[in-house]
Amino acid sequence: MNVTPLGDIVIIRRADQQSVSDGGIVIPPSDDFTEDIGTIVYAGRGKPHKCKTCGSGHIPMQVKEGDRVIFSTNGHQLTKIKGEELIVLRQDSIIA
Repeated sequence: MNVTPLGDIVIIRRADQQSVSDGGIVIPPSDDFTEDIGTIVYAGRGKPHKCKTCGSGHIPMQVKEGDRVIFSTNGHQLTKIKGEELIVLRQDSIIA
């Protein structure tokens, strides 16, 4: 099943301790901070935009599939895709 989020929605796989330490940052698995880190699995095209001067289109996304991000744990939704629990949220909820 191929998933294409609408607008500025991203779907994130929560990071485990091993994937967090790939870049040299080691965070113990018991630390709550690991719940805020993940990798973007699917990303939408961007928020729809209508402008009289430039016509209709989309505001480009600042993130793409494969990016590792820190996100807000408020206002997200959990879903299962291909048997894996993933996080669904808007691009605005991504902190870094």
